Amino acid sequence: MSISEIKIETKEKNEDKLTAVLSSEQADYLENLFELAKALAAPARLAIIGALAARTKEILTVEELSSLTKIAPARMERDLQQLAEAGFIKIEEWYSPKPGSEAVPLRVAFNSDYVKLMPQLITTLHQLNQQLRPIEKDPIQDERAVTLARFIKNGRLTSFPAQFKRQLYILEEVAKAFKTDTRYTEREVDDILKVIYEYDHCTLRRYLVDLKYLGRSEGIYWKL
Repeated sequence: MSISEIKIETKEKNEDKLTAVLSSEQADYLENLFELAKALAAPARLAIIGALAARTKEILTVEELSSLTKIAPARMERDLQQLAEAGFIKIEEWYSPKPGSEAVPLRVAFNSDYVKLMPQLITTLHQLNQQLRPIEKDPIQDERAVTLARFIKNGRLTSFPAQFKRQLYILEEVAKAFKTDTRYTEREVDDILKVIYEYDHCTLRRYLVDLKYLGRSEGIYWKL
């Protein structure tokens, strides 16, 4: 699969250029999005799409569409062709007003295939946005850091949070005190946990087992 690279220059002179690397398929979707955006950049075309989208199973003549949108047929010819090129509508039949003249749309319909394409187009736009404007901080990690800073001081747990999500942050951190390749007796587990949380190490041990941070069998514990 070939790769396409796009660069976007910011208006501020001191800011760096933004670069995104897309697959050829994503680049095609992005180009399609630009065409769709251009096609929607006129009130008349929006009115046409709205009228046809409300009648997805019908094929309308230009005269019928004109009656619905209050746009003269002659004024719609170019808009219809642009919408067809963008994929919003289908021109089902053409006709020539005069012998030898250029054909113009006669009967048109909404392109339902366009609706199926939209999830892929939106996904590509989201991926591009993530590359150009990456999230500087992970909200989950930020919340985890705040929780650890609040409840753990100098390696010791000062209290156990009531909120389940915060409990998981704490237990994940406490589990780091155990080695994955070591088996522990219950007394050894208690000795480790008493240093971390002297107020109620038994509850801490039970949570570690119940929530699968530690395994237990016949009085032997190990890190999962």
